[in-house]
Amino acid sequence: MKKIILTLAMGLLLMSCSNETIELETSTTAKVVTNSKTLASAIATIPDSGYSLSTYVNCNQSCIAAESNTYFEKADSKIVSWGGNNDDKFSKTIYIKYFNTRTEFKLLVLSTEKYSDLVINGVSVGIGAAANTWGEYSIPLESGWKPCDTKNIHLQVAGQGPQGVFDIKYELVGMCTSGCETGFSGKALSCGSSREAEYTFTSKEAISNLKIQGGLTNFTGGDATVTVTGGTLTATQKTPGGSSNRVITIEGSVAACEKVTINIKWNSTNSGGVITGNWSASGTGISKYEILGLECR
Repeated sequence: MKKIILTLAMGLLLMSCSNETIELETSTTAKVVTNSKTLASAIATIPDSGYSLSTYVNCNQSCIAAESNTYFEKADSKIVSWGGNNDDKFSKTIYIKYFNTRTEFKLLVLSTEKYSDLVINGVSVGIGAAANTWGEYSIPLESGWKPCDTKNIHLQVAGQGPQGVFDIKYELVGMCTSGCETGFSGKALSCGSSREAEYTFTSKEAISNLKIQGGLTNFTGGDATVTVTGGTLTATQKTPGGSSNRVITIEGSVAACEKVTINIKWNSTNSGGVITGNWSASGTGISKYEILGLECR
């Protein structure tokens, strides 16, 4: 099935010259460059694709929930310049996003100049789009497809200057084997002077502003080692009121039914049975979940 999704067209300011420009590919007619400052500015202003998308980690950690319309995207972009003595008179930026749903592999393409065709594995599919507008091409998934099956696609974005060429590799994200419920749990793994605890969080719905926070007591040495797996989350820690305690905060987003694991290792002189303070998980659309201090048994 082929279709075009039209979104709000908008202008992008592209700067093709910078001392941070790295040349990736050259020819006598065009060159492809990447520029970190230009890309960061442009990405902040491109139109929304119209899909609820979460960052792809790998095909084993994520799954598509039965009642969810959140999918797991990979993305890429290229700046193509051409013309003039240095092939830099004209330029365009091409952005792509790709992911799978329950039944299709989706390829979204946007260029700052209009394009007339997508050529997929050497075959023209006749999909074009106006400047700054997402075009979409859908490939039906084969009957009996399985999680981690690989899609390899050679994509050429043709028209209005030289082609933008991308080599796409995507391992399909499968369906969750069963529905999930929102839950928050914790357990003490090591209770000597070298301590370890682990917290696990799962949400039935996607959350864009998840906050998990709690305390650790009686530190010796440096800060705790905090390892977060799952979601798009950032961990910080602080020492409250000049004490030897630590407050750990994990904030960011998580997809529906995605499991988040927080592993914490630290040194402590606390001789009591309870090795942590209280912890909580909260965010839009969920009740606040709380766990009392974890205890060594």
